[in-house]
Amino acid sequence: MSLQGALQSATAGLQLVAQQASVASRNVSNAGTPDYSAKRLTVESLAGGTVRAGDTTRQVDAALRAEARGVRGQTAYAEVRERALTPLVALNGAPGSGDSIGELVAALRDQLTGLRARPADVTEQRNALGAAGALSERLNEFAGGVTRARQSAQDELVRQVDEANRLVQQIARLDNQFQSSRANGSVDIYALDQRDATIQQLSELIEVTPTFGPRDQVTLIMRGGYTLPLDPEKGPFSINAATVTPESFYGPATGTSPAGTLPPLMLGDIDITNSTRSGKLGALIELRDSTLPRMQAELDVLASTLATRFNAQGLRLYVDGANPTAAPPDVTASTGYSGAVVGFAGRITVSPAVSAEPRLLRDGTNNATATNLTPNPASGPAGFTALLDNLLDYAFGAVSGPSGTAQPAPPSRNLGPGRDLTSSFIPPARLADQAAALTGAQATMAAEATTELNESSASRTRINLLLQQREGVDVDKEMADLLQLQNAYAANARVLAAVQEMWDALLRSAR
Repeated sequence: MSLQGALQSATAGLQLVAQQASVASRNVSNAGTPDYSAKRLTVESLAGGTVRAGDTTRQVDAALRAEARGVRGQTAYAEVRERALTPLVALNGAPGSGDSIGELVAALRDQLTGLRARPADVTEQRNALGAAGALSERLNEFAGGVTRARQSAQDELVRQVDEANRLVQQIARLDNQFQSSRANGSVDIYALDQRDATIQQLSELIEVTPTFGPRDQVTLIMRGGYTLPLDPEKGPFSINAATVTPESFYGPATGTSPAGTLPPLMLGDIDITNSTRSGKLGALIELRDSTLPRMQAELDVLASTLATRFNAQGLRLYVDGANPTAAPPDVTASTGYSGAVVGFAGRITVSPAVSAEPRLLRDGTNNATATNLTPNPASGPAGFTALLDNLLDYAFGAVSGPSGTAQPAPPSRNLGPGRDLTSSFIPPARLADQAAALTGAQATMAAEATTELNESSASRTRINLLLQQREGVDVDKEMADLLQLQNAYAANARVLAAVQEMWDALLRSAR
């Protein structure tokens, strides 16, 4: 090899080693940076024995990243549900706590049993009245909590849609930044890390699948095959703010039913509400439109069943606070879950007439055709027990009267303000059993949300560790590589020194 060739090789070697050392040093400095992938500098051999640096590449495991996006979405979905359901179901009271709705129904039955033993005892009358009030107050409190949770879900949905738009705009800017650097000949490989990290953040909100073109340009595909437009100035999603009431629902008009009052999630001019199933947006939509309205409906069915069964036996104990002089709404009527039944659990209250005269718990308020019972007048026998017997035997029982006719079955289908939901349990015939089933079913739902969160969090931790192992920086390896690069740099420097000595010798000999 000529001296000129040796000089070129050593110089190229020094330049390559310097670039490799720069990449390795940046790897070490970013070893703890989330979503940073280790970089490698490719090397190209040239004619004449020289080398030059090629492109800087990233260590990326596409399959593992796809799994990580899915797990992030599942974890975010579970977090939203667990955060909403756990404190909400606590308003019901845990089974065995003594103050759950199921146990308050049983407590009312027990107080009426005590009153049956001492019907003239004013203290027993007031104790029974207190048990009736405690039950209605718990139903009000829980129903109010459900409505507030639905409103929170709607409000959070608006905020998270804004966040999704911000992330999509950021992805568009980073993609443009990378493409511009490529066009200018100085590829900004680190912009790809930022872009991919932002895509991972977006996957916590909504399910997206990135696909990459030949120049690494990104396209984001959503569930249903929708393509997200990447515009750095305008987000693709929209949703309106709304006030949520028990009567609010999302859905298009069907037949004679009007359209719902809750706004859809839009992708441009496309309604994607029903196709958004994962991530925070999916969880919030499910809470707003399905989970929470079903819980509300289950409460309303119980409240209506409770009020109408008492009324049928001659005691209008519970009424609608918005219309206290009317008979309570009957969910077992032909109209089913509709009209005044919707939201009734939030309005149910002890009749003002009974609150004013607790003796009516013994004597009754109205005629009962099923048992031919008429109210006991104030001047009647103080030991009157016919009403209490009927309440205990029939209002709390599986039959509606001495004829043995089965109690009308509370509905479990066509529930919710849109009449498109199904109860999480089949209501038993007996009132106390129905209340206990409601408490148990909703407590189970909250427990399942917690379990799902724990499992998805564990999966996310496992996937993150795998990603770190396959894509992250191995500091020990990088330091070992830097030591080798130091030796290579020194070797090339010695070659340059030797070539310099040879040139000097030649020049001296020429003189």
